[in-house]
Amino acid sequence: DIPLPQIRDFLQNRDTQIMEDKLTKQKELIHQKIQELELIERKIDHRLSQLQDAKSARLDEIELIQTPACRIVWMEDALYLKSFLDMEPSIRRLEQSQREAVVFLGKVGVGISKEHLEAGQFSRYDCAFLLLDREDRFDGETHELPETLCARIRFRGSHPQSGAAYEKLLAFLRAHHFAIGGFSREVTLIDNGLTDDPGKFVTEISLPVCPAE
Repeated sequence: DIPLPQIRDFLQNRDTQIMEDKLTKQKELIHQKIQELELIERKIDHRLSQLQDAKSARLDEIELIQTPACRIVWMEDALYLKSFLDMEPSIRRLEQSQREAVVFLGKVGVGISKEHLEAGQFSRYDCAFLLLDREDRFDGETHELPETLCARIRFRGSHPQSGAAYEKLLAFLRAHHFAIGGFSREVTLIDNGLTDDPGKFVTEISLPVCPAE
């Protein structure tokens, strides 16, 4: 809708050039809004695809996947997650620093360093990160992760229940002569943002791998 002051201005200063300029400006604003809505639609499509994938996921099975290159934002160091709610303060601070909402469900993850994984230490997370979609505009420093071969497992539960999944991943690596290639990438695909039933939570761990020497 054209604001009332603009209508009053036109009626008081009627001229074809003035009208053409105003219509051109309105068209530019509409085009900008269309682009913003298309971007939001693509983000929602990503989340819907992720949710549908999580609902049909085969749990407690390990598979080798090629994860695509991506951008991430580091958020925290040294986290102890006794509950899925322990990530909330970090997420809220990150949201407040951004002009547009980039934190969508399933995009916040945590990781354990290669050194701590090799030592069998799964209770402390060494980093938290925000995984960015291609469409995301982020005000701050980002890091590029290359395409990576990973061993992936999905399990029922959230971060506090991840220890058994890490044990399975490391046993898989030993059995197939792989070594740990970097920090783990652990993301809740279904959590309290989607359901109040913890029995429906699904978490994914992707662990970079490389041939053992």
